[in-house]
Amino acid sequence: MSILRIRRSQLISKHGVGSIYPGTDGVSRITAGLDYWFKHENPEDDKNIRQDDFKIKEWRLQLRLGVSHFKTPPDYRKFEYFLQGQKNLGLKIPFLRFPTWHRCVKCNMLSRPSNGLTVKKMYTCQKKPKGKICDGTLVQVPFVIFCQAGHIEDFPWNEWVHQNHKPGCDGKSLKYEYQSHKSGLDGVIITCLSCMKKRNLKNITSSSKNNTSTILTDTLQKDFRFKCRGAKTWLGEGKYDDCNHPVRASLRSASNLYYSKVLSSIYLPSVENDILAEIIQALSENSEIETYISTAKDFNSSNEVILEKIISKYSYELKNYSKENILKALDLLLEKEHDDGSHSELIEGDDPYDKEVPFRRLEYNRLLSSDSSEELIIDKKDINDYEQKFSNFFSSISLIKKLRETRVLYGFSRLFPDANKDKDIFSMRKMLRSKILNPGNDWLPAVKVYGEGIFLEIDDKKISEWENKPEVINHIKKIQDNLDALTEKRKLKNRIVSPRFILLHTLSHILIDKLIYESGYHSASLRERIYCSDNINGKMSGILIYTADGDSEGTMGGLVRMGDHGTIETVFLNAIENAKWCSADPVCSEIGKRDGQGLEKINLAACHNCCLLAETSCEEFNRLLDRGVLIDKEFGFFNKL
Repeated sequence: MSILRIRRSQLISKHGVGSIYPGTDGVSRITAGLDYWFKHENPEDDKNIRQDDFKIKEWRLQLRLGVSHFKTPPDYRKFEYFLQGQKNLGLKIPFLRFPTWHRCVKCNMLSRPSNGLTVKKMYTCQKKPKGKICDGTLVQVPFVIFCQAGHIEDFPWNEWVHQNHKPGCDGKSLKYEYQSHKSGLDGVIITCLSCMKKRNLKNITSSSKNNTSTILTDTLQKDFRFKCRGAKTWLGEGKYDDCNHPVRASLRSASNLYYSKVLSSIYLPSVENDILAEIIQALSENSEIETYISTAKDFNSSNEVILEKIISKYSYELKNYSKENILKALDLLLEKEHDDGSHSELIEGDDPYDKEVPFRRLEYNRLLSSDSSEELIIDKKDINDYEQKFSNFFSSISLIKKLRETRVLYGFSRLFPDANKDKDIFSMRKMLRSKILNPGNDWLPAVKVYGEGIFLEIDDKKISEWENKPEVINHIKKIQDNLDALTEKRKLKNRIVSPRFILLHTLSHILIDKLIYESGYHSASLRERIYCSDNINGKMSGILIYTADGDSEGTMGGLVRMGDHGTIETVFLNAIENAKWCSADPVCSEIGKRDGQGLEKINLAACHNCCLLAETSCEEFNRLLDRGVLIDKEFGFFNKL
């Protein structure tokens, strides 16, 4: 099978574990589980792998996710003669062939090899429809089945055509044909040549009338519900969970087959003392020292004993630090291996089930300060230096000249982006591998990227007065009602959406849209990070617009310069002016005032012509947006501009 190119960042997002990857060679594959990563096809070659080269440390995310470290996906390093003896050569990301059923383009017969997931190449059709071998080209079938819990497997062709979950025929004589006089799935006919039963594929992708089940589950067999068998195909043959969800068919290229679950963090030093932070980084990011400390700890050695051993063994690496500071750093490092809550700032009044708000509050408070570190350089500006039309609404602006973001894949969902919200993080992690690793060796895939950004804080007094206005509350109630109906329909946890969040989110979108044109970044290079809380004990109303794409474009200062006095004011005023008119108006604005638009109507006056961005830029998949909260003449926050 040919070597295909894929970006590391895509393996943390749309092509992560469990996703279907359509290769440029025409073969569809599913990204294999983490059990298969960092291994060669020949086990003898595994001794030439040094996994520590791919290790990433991010103390806040490690504590929150309960793992010891992260690993960046391996990059492929082709073997060359002059590279003999080097480590990590020839490492590939593992994929499994999926779907495993194939159709012959010549005779239309279906076939499936017994080792379908691991087969490297499908040869020509060996069926004998007319007494001799067909020898036609085999292509993968277009349909798979999946459930909302995340399971996926081949479409049950044999069961479907026989209308029986335990058919008598072996499925080796199935024919896949099109009827040109019929359209859609009605025109796809599956025939068993052994018993001559036929059936079309009508409604195999549809839900039942009450949306509690699917047509495939209800109608595959009369008086029998064909439910999900819990297949975890990305982990290999024979991997199943207990599952009771309805199952539906889908095109293997459908966008709703995979939604990655990603947590990200802006890196903050684990201690305020720069020297101690530097020592901790030196101890934890040097794989030999970290392994040595971990081994000594397993023998219950005291910190003082560990200190003496690492100083004597690694004196050169630690020569710039005093013994006293190394011991303090060692104490802090070993304490950070237990979740003491230091990765977040939970205060009275926070929702105990919402882990993201306290996690971001730590970042928010740091961005409001002028405290910089090696990997987070903050240039806090005096808001009074900016024009009054800008400073009237914002209480703080900081230029983030350097930041480090770590993005971690910890699970995925299918059908809906917010499916599986009933599962906790540790349950989601179990979907990525079949074996549970020891706490000291457990890891998740991640990428570490550097960039820059602009941090804006809206004046809390103004936003607090605005969000308590009856007309604002009544307007946002439309979004809340539509969102409640959606969560009820999908049996998900309820979510409260505040006017403050809609305002911050929509403002972020129109600013990004304007910054793209003003600064020259491409449309998917800028991202948002919303800091929002209406908890009276610790309110947040901030926006971080940043670039962190892993290349040089995001570190040249182009975005930071847009935050300077005399520039950001123009960007802001032009963004508000553009928001006042959408090319789809008056339709867009009227729909926003009436009942909403977009997926399940959880956007109001927001469409592709005015507010929507590339989905990689948005934290909410382009949902929960409304221009009205910005510019409406009656209740818009910026309606005086």
